[in-house]
Amino acid sequence: MENTTSRLAVAQRLGAILSCLGFVVAGLSLFFAPARAYPSYLIGFLFWMGLTLGCFPILMIYYLVGGIWGIPVRRFLEAGIGTLPLMGGLLIPLLFGFGYLYKWAQPKVLRADILLQHKQLYLNLPALIIRMIVFFCIWGALGFLLLRWSRREMTTTEPKPLIVLRMISAPGLVLFALVTSFATIDWVMALEPDWYSSIFPLIILMGQILSALALSIILSTKLVFDPQEPTPDQLNQLGDLLLAFLMLWAYMSISQIIIIYAGNLPHEIVWYLHRMRGGWLLVSWLLAIFAFTVPFVLLLFRQLKRAPAWACAMAGGLLIMQPVCIFWYVAPSFRSSPSLDWIDPFTFFGIGGAWVVIFIRRLRHNGRFVGPAQLA
Repeated sequence: MENTTSRLAVAQRLGAILSCLGFVVAGLSLFFAPARAYPSYLIGFLFWMGLTLGCFPILMIYYLVGGIWGIPVRRFLEAGIGTLPLMGGLLIPLLFGFGYLYKWAQPKVLRADILLQHKQLYLNLPALIIRMIVFFCIWGALGFLLLRWSRREMTTTEPKPLIVLRMISAPGLVLFALVTSFATIDWVMALEPDWYSSIFPLIILMGQILSALALSIILSTKLVFDPQEPTPDQLNQLGDLLLAFLMLWAYMSISQIIIIYAGNLPHEIVWYLHRMRGGWLLVSWLLAIFAFTVPFVLLLFRQLKRAPAWACAMAGGLLIMQPVCIFWYVAPSFRSSPSLDWIDPFTFFGIGGAWVVIFIRRLRHNGRFVGPAQLA
């Protein structure tokens, strides 16, 4: 127990150091080089915000369907939801940089684009700020209810808390998907406002779920809230769930490409043209191979999913590829080549360090944990 506690304390201190360093550099960059810094900040924000949001649907699915698979990851998902206030605060700097990020916020571009003028009723700063407040209020209320009744469920044997959690989760899943879809439109799709896709928000949502589930699987093999390690059956079911969401993500992504390719309309293909030319084509192939093909093949093997080391490795590979996905979604709107800006790691690890600090704090608050080696 002491060894695990000390390792978490070290991780928390490291996160605090990275956060301080990253925010200092990011703050100076946002002031002196905003045109370069704001895209970097947006990329980092979207990944860590995705980790937070991805915890919601997994936890609600667990409360709805039950099963043994949710026991090892439940507390990690709750800790992830607990980072939502932090991400709400980290959204504020983006509000000052919309003129550098979004064409609809640039008066010269707006005056020259008739199509964009027709979207101005939706794409304007006051309306967006109102939507963000509403979105975070809905996410916050949903998270508050889930965490509150989850704590009650831990301290009683009565069925009422679980019944309430199911009543929250059923409509909560629908509401969450709707709200998160609109947030994705505002944050990502609006980067190229002449382009639109009805399935794109769900693609982003599947990526968020993959990130949160992968992180939870990794942590479940290292930190345990229950008097035993995750059993092979639990790991197998978690691997099956990871495979299911991976297939959904790939199916939606490929379907979108096929439909847009078949339609061959200028305002639709331009988004993919920016991401499948030059060096970005290489990134596209890397995603196709390492974000889908390799993990898909490995997750087909039952023996690998039941082994803690392999389960951790497969989840880790998927988690590593998610920032690359976000980079591929966002960066081509600002950069002609996939080269990293020196500001990118500072904003990414600055936000990530703060996320880790709050996540560990929430993890300690949610319940006791022990290391796997101490349970033998």
